[in-house]
Amino acid sequence: QRQAIVSAKATGDNRKATSTTRRVLASVMNTLISKATPSPHKLVAKHRYGKDPIRYPLRALSYALSHRELFWTIFKVACVGITVSIIVLAVLLAVTLYPQAQIISPNLEWWAWLIAVFLVLFEAGVVSVLLLSVSHSKAQRDVFTATMKIEGVWREDSMIEQSIADDLNPMKKAFIVRLLTFPLQIIPFIGQAMYAAINATFIGWDHMDRYFDAIQLSPHLQRVEIFGEELSDCRALCDPTTYDIDNDIARFGFFCSIIESVPVVGWVLGPISNAIAAALYAVDIERSGGLVCLREESMDEESRGPLDALREKGERVLQFGESIANDDNDSRATKYLKKKAKASIISSLSNKR
Repeated sequence: QRQAIVSAKATGDNRKATSTTRRVLASVMNTLISKATPSPHKLVAKHRYGKDPIRYPLRALSYALSHRELFWTIFKVACVGITVSIIVLAVLLAVTLYPQAQIISPNLEWWAWLIAVFLVLFEAGVVSVLLLSVSHSKAQRDVFTATMKIEGVWREDSMIEQSIADDLNPMKKAFIVRLLTFPLQIIPFIGQAMYAAINATFIGWDHMDRYFDAIQLSPHLQRVEIFGEELSDCRALCDPTTYDIDNDIARFGFFCSIIESVPVVGWVLGPISNAIAAALYAVDIERSGGLVCLREESMDEESRGPLDALREKGERVLQFGESIANDDNDSRATKYLKKKAKASIISSLSNKR
């Protein structure tokens, strides 16, 4: 019997140890799985509207190729734009390449020719963008609206198309800073990346401005949406959130700028492709319930109504209490009781507030 009792205890202890070990191993495995596979709620919380904005510039060109109405618009703009860009580049190579190389080095060293070629490419890009700005603006507006209509989120009764004059307005989105940093693009690769990083937020804002104008978002709310609060352009340049990699608009603008900096193809197709990317971004914003700044404003208005009503009611009660407390016809005891009632009303109202 003693041996049976001892063996039973040993068996029970082994079972307890086994079950404890299983629980520990299960908790360790669950921890490893949860770290290896992030929760979808964490992914949604990382990006404001659920998806990484980097995907929109990369997806835009394939999206255009799969929709005929967008493809023909891009094809017509591409034919005109590439023709103009090639003509401008050929003329500048023939006319300005040799003089610029000679200015850089009178002996015409090989590195002088290399620098001169980069200068000509930069000059050709500037001239091509200026010549194609009006046609690009119209094409960008058309493809943006067409993409929103294809996805079924364009509201004819409440949305308006951005005008060409508003699109080409130079006095917006830190234009001076973008103009001053534009020569960085002369430096291949590194300079283009530096320009894109410095101006990423403002470039992304410039592309999303079509959506903001479509829903008639005020400048104040645009700055709240981009920066989290209303900041001037000068203050925004010194604010660290402007250059934060987790800023969705900055991530979007960085890749838009990189695409537009590709010689010839980027000058011509980049702005059109980025307009489609902005439309795809706007589609996901609409499907997620609209801009966060508009949701916060509507919540403030809804919560402000009951508080105002409670405040007005409290003021009326206090006025009534003042009137009954100052009645000279009452006895001393009655006045005392009324003052006590007034004090209790004030304390209850302060607790509600």
